[in-house]
Amino acid sequence: MNRLLNKVKKSKMVLIASLPENSYELAKCAWEAGADAIKVHVNVWHRASNNTFATIEEQKELLKKIVNDSPVPVGIVLGDSAKKAEESLEQAVELGFDFVSLYSHHTSPNLLTCDKIDKFFAVDYTYSFDQIKLVNDSNFATFLELSICRPETYGERLNGLDLMKYKYISEHVDLPTIVPTQHVVKPSDIPLLHDCHIAGIMIGAVTYGKDKDNISKTLKAFREAIDKL
Repeated sequence: MNRLLNKVKKSKMVLIASLPENSYELAKCAWEAGADAIKVHVNVWHRASNNTFATIEEQKELLKKIVNDSPVPVGIVLGDSAKKAEESLEQAVELGFDFVSLYSHHTSPNLLTCDKIDKFFAVDYTYSFDQIKLVNDSNFATFLELSICRPETYGERLNGLDLMKYKYISEHVDLPTIVPTQHVVKPSDIPLLHDCHIAGIMIGAVTYGKDKDNISKTLKAFREAIDKL
């Protein structure tokens, strides 16, 4: 717990790899390519990767091996409802995950009171700024994930309005803000995101697909761009 938060406090920006499938090979590829953290999924259909992830129980041994062997923090998406999150949280804690990542409206009551794991609370395009402020001011979240692109625009190029929204939110909240690549982000965009006060970039399927070699190549390029800040 707090490993990634401590890294954020010491870094200009952190690099997080959201895996397109739960695979030890892809997890190892990500940490070897320079990711500061890795994220896996359970109990959910993932729009960007078009992949359905099985339950935490069905993947228990694989997930345990990833967590135990990873030299960087590993987080987990517990599903797409508060019920699924509630049912899986205890196992996630027992397996040693560093953080849970969920949309705020998928967050279960037991997660709000759990002090054994860090929390990424995501806000989407339906949230008003007042609701985003509520999440920020709640004292429940560790990070604020800005998943604010409309689903029908996934895969489009990052644009100026995206950056202005990221900047405005980041300047009006206290939590470290994380941007997932719902829109295509390139390594050359890193200085702009840094200027928007983004604490971390979460690279996923929209940006690097599912191919191991491309995942490695892409993460290394982002690692290099961040290290140049």
